[in-house]
Amino acid sequence: MSEFSVVTVDDEPLALSRLEIVLRGVPGARLVGSASSCDAAVALITERRPDIVLLDIRLRDGTGFDILDRLPRDVTPAVIFITAFDHFAIRAFEVSAVDYVLKPIDAGRLREAVDRARARIIADDSVGQVKEMRAVIADLRAEFHDKARSPYETELWIRGVTGNLTRVSLDLVDWVSSEDDYVRLHTGATSHLLRLSIRAFEARVDPTQFVRVHRAALVRVSRIAEVRRSPTGRRDVILRDGTRIATGRIHAKRLRAVLLERDGPNPGTPAA
Repeated sequence: MSEFSVVTVDDEPLALSRLEIVLRGVPGARLVGSASSCDAAVALITERRPDIVLLDIRLRDGTGFDILDRLPRDVTPAVIFITAFDHFAIRAFEVSAVDYVLKPIDAGRLREAVDRARARIIADDSVGQVKEMRAVIADLRAEFHDKARSPYETELWIRGVTGNLTRVSLDLVDWVSSEDDYVRLHTGATSHLLRLSIRAFEARVDPTQFVRVHRAALVRVSRIAEVRRSPTGRRDVILRDGTRIATGRIHAKRLRAVLLERDGPNPGTPAA
């Protein structure tokens, strides 16, 4: 299989551009089209019948699962999910019919997924593989809609430098700090580094559970033991384990509002 055709589907123009750039460096890859909506993707894949589809899970007008459900039965490309939602990606990774690449897209990881997809195409083009893929897609689709009842993440899968994956429940996260293009999740005596901006992380978690106290820090509300004024007039958040985190002036008012809304006014608690 010296040459293989690829279709990319994502509603983010920058993501499509990134995929196109990476595919140029994959020997034999021939990009035959891109789509940014469910309707356009179904039409494109049906017409071009690509060997491989790089498919975003969540689009503005539906999901990648909706697209696969609408394809004709005889159109069965190898599927690689492109996703920022780790719990769906891990489920996909555990089966043989589909693979995944997490956003932000890593060129090496995408090439690895494409190589696996090509190997599956070469090794097995049977009806059994088609049935397996459709069963997996149905499974993932059901899980996606179950999770979609809440728009916020409850756990994250974090890939380490060796490629190992670690599941981190957000219930265990005490606070989050920003480190350039990464965030560090502090879970008691340990921490985990995730390639994500603090703003993007904040958008993915329940705002009733996490509050921004500084431009570079988010804190789990239930871990706050006290808000203490420093000798210089700055207000610091003191966590239950004694960790002290400085608050920013802009965020101090929001913190106060969240604490009062959650617990009600308490004359014995220092004002935030």
